[in-house]
Amino acid sequence: RARAQMHTASLTMERTSLFATLRRLTGHSLVYGSADVATHVVNLLLTPLYVAFLTPDDFGILAVLMLFESVAKVVFRMGLEAGFFRIHYELSSGDQQRRLAGTVALFSAGSGAALFLAIVLGAPLVVRALFGQPAPELGRYVILKAADVYVGTFLFVPLILLRIRNQPGRFASLTATRNVVNTALKVLLVVRGYGVGGVLWSDLIATSALALALTPILWQGARFAWASGHLRSVLAFGLPKAPHGIMVQLLNLSDRRFLLGYLGRAVTGFYDKAYALGAGVKFVMSPFESAWQPFIYSHAEQPDGPQLFARTATYIWAAFLTVGLAVAIFGRELLMTFTFTNPAFWVAAPVIPIVTLAYLFHGAFLLTSIGIGIEKKARYYPVITGCAAAVNLAANFLLIPRWGMLGAAGATVAAYAVMAALGFWFSQRLYPIPFEAGRLARLSAAAIVSFSLALLVPAPDLSGLSIAAVASRAQFLLHVAPRALLPTVAAKLALLAVFPALVVAFGVVRPEVWAWLQRWRAGRRSNTGDRGETALPR
Repeated sequence: RARAQMHTASLTMERTSLFATLRRLTGHSLVYGSADVATHVVNLLLTPLYVAFLTPDDFGILAVLMLFESVAKVVFRMGLEAGFFRIHYELSSGDQQRRLAGTVALFSAGSGAALFLAIVLGAPLVVRALFGQPAPELGRYVILKAADVYVGTFLFVPLILLRIRNQPGRFASLTATRNVVNTALKVLLVVRGYGVGGVLWSDLIATSALALALTPILWQGARFAWASGHLRSVLAFGLPKAPHGIMVQLLNLSDRRFLLGYLGRAVTGFYDKAYALGAGVKFVMSPFESAWQPFIYSHAEQPDGPQLFARTATYIWAAFLTVGLAVAIFGRELLMTFTFTNPAFWVAAPVIPIVTLAYLFHGAFLLTSIGIGIEKKARYYPVITGCAAAVNLAANFLLIPRWGMLGAAGATVAAYAVMAALGFWFSQRLYPIPFEAGRLARLSAAAIVSFSLALLVPAPDLSGLSIAAVASRAQFLLHVAPRALLPTVAAKLALLAVFPALVVAFGVVRPEVWAWLQRWRAGRRSNTGDRGETALPR
């Protein structure tokens, strides 16, 4: 009886620990990923405005500039962000940690200045590589975007210091202010007819304002004394991740360059808008990634670390699937809602669920490749993404000429699937984690069946509505939404409810979980003594 009581007490502590872990991860994800989420949400909400004042060609230019920005960010930072975060936890002295911050900030500022100057001098070559044709206006756009990237190198050290100090309120308020300034400027400049230039100037001004606001935090948390040893440690960990980061961005965005070459700017613009909606799963993944890394580093040395990571991964995968399923099922209706001022964009709707699948594979990579970071074997990252990038480029070359936008999305799926498989393979050999394969597979099967059923719902009936009528705000709200969108959305909502039913039917949810939910609903408390907290079954 004594042994049984001890075993029960141990399970209770373990399950309560898991509940606390999930709650803490969720809280940190919401706060520290708020900047990325807010940026995505604001861009989506501004889509009707952009579509009304920008042409599809403008969207094509912005899509290619996004490719340039994403690669440039990785090159400018050279893995310093990841290296600074990892090495900080290995230094026990506060003075050493401040010297580390100061050294990284100085090196980043100097190397970034050199890279920015190189881009300014070589702008015509960059434009030719990106757009295939020289143009003075495109050169100015490239320089504006490079300036935004350079100013952004002054942000990551103070923002990481806020995360290390666990100051979520200050972090959220500063990044939220940046987003408010950026949004207001974009609305003002785009409406006044500044087009692509207005979008780029808004980004640069808002980033500069945030850099100034973060200066006191950097000044307090950094000691500007050169520490070569610390810098070597940071670069040794972070620099191998730079090729990884570049190739990840190529996975995300190289399809735009192929589309631009094969089908032109307008189709690239259509694809980019649909891709942004399909990538809506990032609303969950980006905040999660911000909290996941410090969590795994702080628990990796604990005896039960692998088991904790495995159990946590199951719940996180369920969250990823839920969001991904919602985006995939309602993608067409979301695209119609956000681009109703220009229905020409609706042709790209079939791209959305394919892109969502690609990002779910990316989520699987984030969950299952953590052993590489724990064991500080960053050299495996470029190997993984190199293989995935090769698959992506080959698939783009083969599929886009035949399948167009669908081929581009399919190439992204293939690349992320390879990335997830290789990440899992390398990680398990470095730091084995007993993932709950059965529950993960049944969760995935439930999502696949639910989406397959949603495909049976017919597309909204737009017969009898002219493009001119639909493009009117009043006509869209009075005719399209009630007559076509609302019935389709209602039918898909009913089918979306099938997912949790299938999760139960497939045996993913254990009976103990229902018992826990019933106790929670009844307001009962566990033996832990925490207010309103009950033990969560495995």
